[in-house]
Amino acid sequence: MQTDTPTLLEDPSDFDAFYKTRIEPVLPQLRSECRRVDGWGYAILGSAILGFGVFVGYHADTFTGVQASWLFVLCAAGVVFSVYKYAQQNDRFTSDYKSAIIKAIMDHLSPGLIYKPDDFIAAKEYKSSSLFRHRFDYFDGNDYIEGRIGNIPFHCSELHTQCDYSVNRQMTIFKGLFMNANINSRFNGGTYIWPREGNPFANSLMDQYVRLMPIPPVSGIRFSDPEFEQHFRVSTTWPDQATEILSAEMRSAMVYLRKKLGLAISFSFVAGHCYIAMPMQKDLLEPSAYDVGDKLEIQKYFLTIWVIRETIRRLPLDVLQ
Repeated sequence: MQTDTPTLLEDPSDFDAFYKTRIEPVLPQLRSECRRVDGWGYAILGSAILGFGVFVGYHADTFTGVQASWLFVLCAAGVVFSVYKYAQQNDRFTSDYKSAIIKAIMDHLSPGLIYKPDDFIAAKEYKSSSLFRHRFDYFDGNDYIEGRIGNIPFHCSELHTQCDYSVNRQMTIFKGLFMNANINSRFNGGTYIWPREGNPFANSLMDQYVRLMPIPPVSGIRFSDPEFEQHFRVSTTWPDQATEILSAEMRSAMVYLRKKLGLAISFSFVAGHCYIAMPMQKDLLEPSAYDVGDKLEIQKYFLTIWVIRETIRRLPLDVLQ
């Protein structure tokens, strides 16, 4: 069953100590910034209520037409200015929050990672992976992370892709964590490991040419591994290369991640890259809407970074370097 937050691969038992020494000291400043954001939110509401009051007052003959016009203009200006200041303060708070909380978690778990909160993986990489073949009309993301874990160069981000399903309706294709780890360029074929319950292929000629992005000609292969076959289906452009990549150790690690994370995780090995997609419903590293110091929320961020690190560690990608 898919969950919004991945479960632990191992127990990061040092979270409590990390929270006390690294998070608690920065919370007063972040709470102060959060109150300023809330203040401008109240200003928007107050200006809108006053504008409505002017409208009611005019119809009740409390104000003349000229008075009501000027007062309504002032209220409208108050709304516009308050919205501007709210957006400005909220962007500043989000940036400061991520610098203070998310980057601190990364520095604690995997020192040296580069974090760009407003960037995300390029659409070209998403297309190259062929993990989600449905043509998209909307491609967005954030929380780009880049660096090395062990000797594996990688980068990842949250992504959200959608297509126009019908008039005034969009369908989500993928929302979650998308990762790209480098492997040796001699693996220049394409091997795709999709969840067993999905169907990445066309149901009709219309699907093939209208709905789906192209993929090289592939053939399905199977392994004498019942547990792996229960969770995944494999197609490849190069069966011998796929057999080398999907060693018993690699297949075991994939099954472990699928079961432990509780996610419909998928993988592909394409032209010197290992792509990994973890679908999740909620935003992964966004500030809490309630309390910036919410320990459970911060533990979820801690867990997300932990999962990124442990996924790269668990997969035997070093033998593919």
